[in-house]
Amino acid sequence: MIYVGTPLGERAQNELTQALGAERVTFGAMPRDDEPLESWPSALRECEVLVTWGSRVTPTLIQRLANLRWIHSVSAGVDTVPFRLLRERHISLSNSRGMHGRPMAEQILGTMIAYSRGLYVFWQNQREQRWERGYPVDELTGKTLCIVGAGSIGQEVARKARAFDMRVIGVRTRPEMKPDFDAMYAMDDLNQALAEADFVVVLTPLTPKTHHLIGSPQFASMKPTAILLNYARGPVVDEAALIEALKARRIRGAGLDVFDREPLPPDHPLWTLDGVLITPHTGGWSPHHDEREVALFLANWSAYQRGEPLPNAVDLDRQY
Repeated sequence: MIYVGTPLGERAQNELTQALGAERVTFGAMPRDDEPLESWPSALRECEVLVTWGSRVTPTLIQRLANLRWIHSVSAGVDTVPFRLLRERHISLSNSRGMHGRPMAEQILGTMIAYSRGLYVFWQNQREQRWERGYPVDELTGKTLCIVGAGSIGQEVARKARAFDMRVIGVRTRPEMKPDFDAMYAMDDLNQALAEADFVVVLTPLTPKTHHLIGSPQFASMKPTAILLNYARGPVVDEAALIEALKARRIRGAGLDVFDREPLPPDHPLWTLDGVLITPHTGGWSPHHDEREVALFLANWSAYQRGEPLPNAVDLDRQY
């Protein structure tokens, strides 16, 4: 009935088995689309509920699983999912949004500190045994942080940023105020919000509406001393416009965890541009991942059994 097609540790598997019953859940690998259907695990072919990465949900997969009624993505991003097919088949989709808030918030705050205190530059100097104090060391205190996509992860970032005495403003589709924010802007007022910011953190899901949400007009609106941090999806930021803005020093720097192409190609200009701090899409990872994933799935499973809306349901029309 339930096929878990993503690797989980032994403890997490035991928790799921105990909660769901051994007869109800099967753990296994996800086959490739080009493998014949008869070679796919029978538990997968017959499942009603599938737990896997959003990137593994393909048209072939949906068409082959006749009994499928609900897909739970262990990733927050579901931008590659074939939403039209899900609607046609009346298949529910949930994701893992919110689960990555703590590790992402810590990495985002760490990246901002690396810029304000010059830690990434001093690390480079250490490797070259160079004692140099020219970096303009600063504080986060009093700086304005703009969170573009002030959802659950953005709210965790805001909570932690307030501990550093930052002013926090947000941008979201529905601009109602949230705790730990000093101001909230509608997406139509994005450029106005960006103009106030010393740090801009991008956390929106990737949808047709947010593709290249941050481009040349947005970089032109930002302070020349501003730092952009992209922890959403690569294509939310226009990469060519970002490179141009960095080369022209229209912004001071960029901390990037996501890219148009991953892994980032070795010859990509972002590797060598001044002011760029690259991490390999690690923002959401934590040793607590499995236990949080199990708790989140079980909360959704309880709602599914009762015929209630899934707490982490993805709107198939809005695609997030």
